[in-house]
Amino acid sequence: MSDRRRRHFAFARMLSSAVVSQALLSAASFAIGLILIRGTTNVQYGYYILASNAILLVVSLQNAFFNPPLAIRMNRLDRLGRGELVGGLYREQRRILPALGAITVVITLGLWYAQVLDAHTGPLVLATVVAALAILHREYFRMVLLAHRRPYDVLRTDMFYVVLMVMGVFVATLTPVPAVTAVLTLSLAALASGILLSQTLHRHEPWNAESRQGILREIAPLAVWSTAGAAIHWTFSQGYIYLVAGTLDVTAVAAIAATRLLLMPVNLLSTGIGSLMLPLASGWLHQHGASLLLRRLSLFALGLAAATLCYFAILWLARDWIFSVVLKKQFAQRDELLMLWGAIFLVIVVRDQLVYLLAAQGRFRVLTLLTLVCAVIALAASYWGMRRFGVAGALVGMLIGELMNVTGIVMLSFRKVSHAHAAPA
Repeated sequence: MSDRRRRHFAFARMLSSAVVSQALLSAASFAIGLILIRGTTNVQYGYYILASNAILLVVSLQNAFFNPPLAIRMNRLDRLGRGELVGGLYREQRRILPALGAITVVITLGLWYAQVLDAHTGPLVLATVVAALAILHREYFRMVLLAHRRPYDVLRTDMFYVVLMVMGVFVATLTPVPAVTAVLTLSLAALASGILLSQTLHRHEPWNAESRQGILREIAPLAVWSTAGAAIHWTFSQGYIYLVAGTLDVTAVAAIAATRLLLMPVNLLSTGIGSLMLPLASGWLHQHGASLLLRRLSLFALGLAAATLCYFAILWLARDWIFSVVLKKQFAQRDELLMLWGAIFLVIVVRDQLVYLLAAQGRFRVLTLLTLVCAVIALAASYWGMRRFGVAGALVGMLIGELMNVTGIVMLSFRKVSHAHAAPA
């Protein structure tokens, strides 16, 4: 086998492992949502969505802080340097997270005592804190293995994680408090999976537990902007759920989440590929330049957009059967919600690929400012939309924000490529 074919085979194997791993996680998310929709009330399902979105926020913040420095630096470091970097970041995580968790628990107990939280929301918040700590531990080692370009190792532990999660959530539906119990099962599954991931990484390339101090200060100039961007983007990609709960009610959260659940297969390809795209994009940028990287990212985006349209066409034709037989639930403005989610996910799969040109160049400050503008407009439009159109209005604001975001990314990307072409002259 030639070197060229060998590289292509290795890339295909790596990419397929990442997609299959994400397929497992997406399938588990779909199964969990389906189990809760069919086996609990809309209120309990809505509570679970509020808790899982809060966990998603903290995971996004950690990944945004650690992943860009890992992806960019590990391509340039030797084995000793990689061990120093991974060990130093892990030591900082173990130092900071327990303290933050303890502070959050104390605040939660105070709010519960002051009757801001009640007998339903108080235990839910405490369970969410426990689950978030366990999942952050798991996600760190998962992220490092992906930075090592070892998605097949991640895949093996994801299979174990998925089985534990789905079984635990099914058992949770048999309890009087399914939302709280389901969140607690996530923490147990994440704890077991995190141990397996850390053992796998240690066998492949042990980290240095006694690495030098000050790694957080070194990566902060890059990581702070990427983390701020992730937090701001969450406010209109996920945080709108809390705006819905406050403006309407928890049952409206259930309606939005249930219709979004049907578009999860679209998220599969985009997120599966995306888990490897930043290390790959950094390598392509270094080897071939910005112009070729943009062409490759555009091809990925075009392929994913075509797949999204094909999937949505099938979903739309089968929607009556899906809601009546599969979900066994009907929601107000069902068709409008489904149509809006289809448009939103079409924009998202394009944006998720094109953004890696700017990310590989470390342009997190401009991405953060762009996302901030889009988030403010999106949330304002969502609030106005809910007041005027009901639950579907929340998604109108999301669509506006996503369209503005991808437009800004495209303009910035072409500007960077034009400057790259003009520089040698």
